Amino acid sequence: MGAENTTISIQELFMLMFLFEIGSTTLFALGIDAKQDAWLVILVALIIGLAFIWVYTELQRKFPEQNYIEIIISILGRGFGIPLALLYAVYWLWPAARNLREFGELITIVALPEESLAAILFLFILLSLYVLLSGIEVLGRTSLITLPIVLIFMLSIFILIYLSGVADFNNIRPIMANGIKPVLKTAYPNVAIFPFGEILICSMFWCYTEEEKLIRKTAMLVIILSGLLLSFTLFFDVSVLGDYYTSVTRIPLLRIIRVVDVGILTNIDIIGIVIIFLGGFYKMSIFLYGVARVVATVFNVKNYSRLLTITGFFLLWVAIVFEPSYVFHRWMTPFDTNYFYITFLHIIPLLLLFINWIKERINILSEG
Repeated sequence: MGAENTTISIQELFMLMFLFEIGSTTLFALGIDAKQDAWLVILVALIIGLAFIWVYTELQRKFPEQNYIEIIISILGRGFGIPLALLYAVYWLWPAARNLREFGELITIVALPEESLAAILFLFILLSLYVLLSGIEVLGRTSLITLPIVLIFMLSIFILIYLSGVADFNNIRPIMANGIKPVLKTAYPNVAIFPFGEILICSMFWCYTEEEKLIRKTAMLVIILSGLLLSFTLFFDVSVLGDYYTSVTRIPLLRIIRVVDVGILTNIDIIGIVIIFLGGFYKMSIFLYGVARVVATVFNVKNYSRLLTITGFFLLWVAIVFEPSYVFHRWMTPFDTNYFYITFLHIIPLLLLFINWIKERINILSEG
């Protein structure tokens, strides 16, 4: 598969990015440090995420036919651009491995406790490679079917929780009892970066759509809608469990599903498991594609299929060796966000935009 033959419609781009944003967000109680105001944290982080979407898409508008790594090299030159590009490959490999490992462990915990974790991760990688070796556009076409299923499942959960009467909306009161400061502190950098800042990986295939003028609107719509969905999820998590049990429960989404009891509709854990699997598959696959595309761009690799396969199995090895447990994963998350994520997702794109602006001003003055 060559990038030059790849075309993604704006609808497929929307679906892929939406599934990526849903990804692993359904697993965690994001923003729960703000207690009952966790759902407000998501809305504040959403606004910050929109600001950085403008930065990402402004870079894309300056270089519409290039992916993010090519943009870096165009702005910084090969001397500085290639080392930075390789650092992005390493950086993106880490969340890809963590996503693979966490979804493997969670599927083992909730669905297949007797199965080998390594076997589950292996099958996960094989499935991802099977789709990606046909092209990112094939992954995009599958998303046209997958996203409606996920959204129907999520909306069904909200409706069933409400009808079952297990939600106590007093659990979200009082709103902002301690003022706005805890909400802002929790929103940035943690939630603004995960999940909203992570969408930068999608800039590795923005250049493949023929409707580049719609990329910004599409990305912003994804951030808004996925943010609202996540806010609703946290709203119901806290309403059902309370802020304390939401914070200590391993998978709040599954926990609230298990308390649903509407007539014959009980024990509908399968809905949560399907959402977890699909979200993990798309998020990990997009990260895997991005890492392989970085390497292909830097080294001008012609046999992309072989590179993608090698990258996939290297990712499998990293997931097994460098992530010893789910507890370790949760412990490492704040460190990742406060140092690595904020550097690669916020600081560097801002610097790139600023450097390109200076270069444009210099060119204008020299021509004048």
